[in-house]
Amino acid sequence: MTNKNNLIQPVKKENRIIYLDILRGIAIFFIFSANIVYFSGHFTFPEEGRLPSTLFIFDKTLDFILYSLVDGKFYSLFSLLFGIGCAIQHQNLTKHNKPFAPFFKRRMFWLLIFGLIHLHIFWLGDILTLYALLGFVLIFFVDFTNRQLITYASVLILLPILNWFIINVIGWNYPMFFFKLNSQYYEYFNLPMIENNGIKRSNFGAFILNENILDFLKMNIGNSFLRIGGILNEGRIFKVLGIFLIGLWAGRKILNENLLENSSFLKKVAIWGIFIGLPMSFFRGYIEFYAQRTEIWNLLHTITYAFGTVPLAMGYAALLAIFYKKIPLLNGFELVGKMALSNYLFQTALAITIFYGIGFSFAGKLGFTVIIGIAILIYSVQVLLSMWWLKSHSFGPMEWLWRQLTYNRLFRKKNDL
Repeated sequence: MTNKNNLIQPVKKENRIIYLDILRGIAIFFIFSANIVYFSGHFTFPEEGRLPSTLFIFDKTLDFILYSLVDGKFYSLFSLLFGIGCAIQHQNLTKHNKPFAPFFKRRMFWLLIFGLIHLHIFWLGDILTLYALLGFVLIFFVDFTNRQLITYASVLILLPILNWFIINVIGWNYPMFFFKLNSQYYEYFNLPMIENNGIKRSNFGAFILNENILDFLKMNIGNSFLRIGGILNEGRIFKVLGIFLIGLWAGRKILNENLLENSSFLKKVAIWGIFIGLPMSFFRGYIEFYAQRTEIWNLLHTITYAFGTVPLAMGYAALLAIFYKKIPLLNGFELVGKMALSNYLFQTALAITIFYGIGFSFAGKLGFTVIIGIAILIYSVQVLLSMWWLKSHSFGPMEWLWRQLTYNRLFRKKNDL
């Protein structure tokens, strides 16, 4: 019989860090509040088609504020948490003389499978695929010194600016390869397309309104090429990997130097993160909503993204670390955070059901404030469902499946960790 003590084990329930679950739950909510705007067709369909009763005079102001404060910041926090999780798993294995790389590769392989299914069948905005692929790269950095991690992270986070110059100044538009693949795919299957600046691409509006499930699947596979091209175009690979490295650094500090109790350091991160990130983010919001999108404005948009998004995200994380023990209402976020993967995928399923043609076809019919209200309502239901589920289970259904595949053994009981 195999000795259970010789098996690779997940982090035990009593050793979980509550702050990380709360931060994960908050990140899941705000990622959804950003994603649901795309699910709803808000950017795809004209305002004239929206129900007048769902329109409010402050819709655009709320849109601007949330874009400035939310867009990019919370998937950055999710990236930070991914790196912290890697650091925890690395230390958990190495202190028991277990090899880290084979375990983490297996974990990333199954996350990649989940991500590819999510990306190609359900939602072109999937983040799991990118995280899994970069997770394989992250293995290379786990033995770097803390100084090396911060140095490489800083360079990577600024690389999207260089990426912009390569594409727009030097003229090597390498993401266009995937945009053309999208066009060729749609032409081959005779799917609806639109032409913009002389370039044919998939008609996203027709995709959302389509009522045929087989056509939905065919179009969504083609849309995955748009996702790849978009990620490359904005240099998101560099930024996400850079934040992973910050997460590795932060994870070590949390485990070895009690970072979450270092209020002096956390206050400095919060102050500087907000001081730098907030004005940059609002300036980026101004560019997005009000500026004429000439090349110089597009460059400034990229620069403000690099200098605004990550500092403000780190500021948010530090603020939460300072105050999370003093705010009991954050318990709901903790519950959702413990089931982050399940809740993330559940949000996709619900949004498609509500807005897409294969569901209730509310795309393009609702005002911005109502859309955000729906996100809040769905998340509130997720809090209740997470509370109910975790009363009898140690982790969410997708987390359970991921653990079976990663650890290659069956977890049967609530406390079977």
